[in-house]
Amino acid sequence: MRRPKAAPALFLAAFLALAACSTAATPTATAPPTATATPAATATPVYRFGVVGNQGKIAQLERGTPTVVAGITGKVIQIATSNSDSYALTSAGTVWAWGVGSYGELGDGGTSAYVTRAVQVAFPVGVRIVALPNPMPFDGALAIDSLGRAWGWGLNANGDLCLSGLAQLRPSRIPLTDVTAATGARTHSLFDSGGRVYACGAGADGVLGNGSTASSSKPVPVTGLPPAARVTALTSSWEGSGALLSSGVYYDWGYNAAGQLGDGGTADSDVPVRVRAPAGVTFTTVNSGGYSCYAIDSSGRLWAWGGNQNGQLGTGSSARIETTPVNVGIHLTQVSSTASNVAGFEQS
Repeated sequence: MRRPKAAPALFLAAFLALAACSTAATPTATAPPTATATPAATATPVYRFGVVGNQGKIAQLERGTPTVVAGITGKVIQIATSNSDSYALTSAGTVWAWGVGSYGELGDGGTSAYVTRAVQVAFPVGVRIVALPNPMPFDGALAIDSLGRAWGWGLNANGDLCLSGLAQLRPSRIPLTDVTAATGARTHSLFDSGGRVYACGAGADGVLGNGSTASSSKPVPVTGLPPAARVTALTSSWEGSGALLSSGVYYDWGYNAAGQLGDGGTADSDVPVRVRAPAGVTFTTVNSGGYSCYAIDSSGRLWAWGGNQNGQLGTGSSARIETTPVNVGIHLTQVSSTASNVAGFEQS
């Protein structure tokens, strides 16, 4: 097992005006937008704030207060972020991007150092996007179209996007079909394709879940999930991956120095292991923040496990790690976390 590394900062770059926080569950592809999409003139206000960058922060992109993103056309229905960029999906199936562009992560065919005004991602004519995975791989992006095809663009140094070549300046088809969910973080991606989970990218600490620590630029099947299991959400974090099943059971794999796999130990795993929830507890939402993980059960109770060096588990305990889920003592509708920063809310 490699020595623990510093958890990466996830730079929050944009929020929808109507959204309290981003969803913890992986977006699932739905039916394509109808022909009565909102006219282009009624653009949805989207805001950006915080710091982004791929080699240190970029001062020109830094905003200490919410700032409207210019250039987006149409009704925004979803947003997603990576370490360096933000993306907005409209009801017409178009995607807009802003932030860093040096590796083609803006998807417009160029390599601009950065942009503050949104540019349209250049999908082939006729392609309508219905879901944006969130988060996105570092310096890269993913999307799912109305035909269940997955697309990737940006940096592909470790095969993060399941494609060949160092960078993709425009979206390219990923060799998977019937894709219903996807996610990515750091240098790896996960996909639910035809009801089976596939991974690609750097294999450090077993994050691909295929019984190996080797990297792969081609999708490899994740091994060890229960036969015929139906995945309802995929999660990803710094060298960690996970799949929430329709049964409410959560499996994860990869880096585990802080007990973030929730299996009672601290050994990395290159195949999925079942999170040891108490008897009768079934999860409905899971969020992985890198060294710590959070889940909401069917009763709305919040559970947490993994690193607790900054009190980020919210349990009031002085224990530095928890290797199995601990009841936090509150009820939530949604939870979101990055590194040691956690937020949640309960709908009335």
